Amino acid sequence: MLDVQTDVLAALAKLQTITEARQFRFAVAKALTKTAVEVQAEVRKNMPSRFTIRRPWTLQGIRIVPATKESLTASVYSRDKFMALQETGGTKNPLGNFIAIPTRAVRRTKRDSIRLSDRPKALGDKAHVVDVNGDKYLALKKPRRGKNGNELRLLYLLVPRAQLEERLGLNKDGQRVARARFVENLRVALAAAVATAR
Repeated sequence: MLDVQTDVLAALAKLQTITEARQFRFAVAKALTKTAVEVQAEVRKNMPSRFTIRRPWTLQGIRIVPATKESLTASVYSRDKFMALQETGGTKNPLGNFIAIPTRAVRRTKRDSIRLSDRPKALGDKAHVVDVNGDKYLALKKPRRGKNGNELRLLYLLVPRAQLEERLGLNKDGQRVARARFVENLRVALAAAVATAR
């Protein structure tokens, strides 16, 4: 999770009235929230160049928690747990014995998604593990026209673990946008707070 925040205790101590302090906290909360929204937009904008986006829910998973006058912290995060490793990079371990990496032989939809019927668990007894040149594959025997009857289709490469590169970029995008935009957002929010102060 990325926190875009600022320490305003020193500034609050210099304010002379309760009204000024309340207006200042409101302006800071508004500026932090505006900055978080801009970070969210930047991360979502960059994701299609870093991932194959087949459905919008991955983009929609980049969320914010707005700042309030009581809590001067705005957060930008991914609601999807699997994205944590996409942010930091590292080793992905299997839930069972292997991670199944699809080959080009796996059928896909127009959106390049793997069909439910072709996912490893759905194949059941139609597929079995074979060893090819020292690598393990989940293979399917498919009837073929002409002589010899059957051909072996290697659907998934089976690996004990996979190394993922960091590519979400939430923290890097967030730090860059926050540095570039927070001061201006705070200036605008303070001007609005002063104009509407009672």
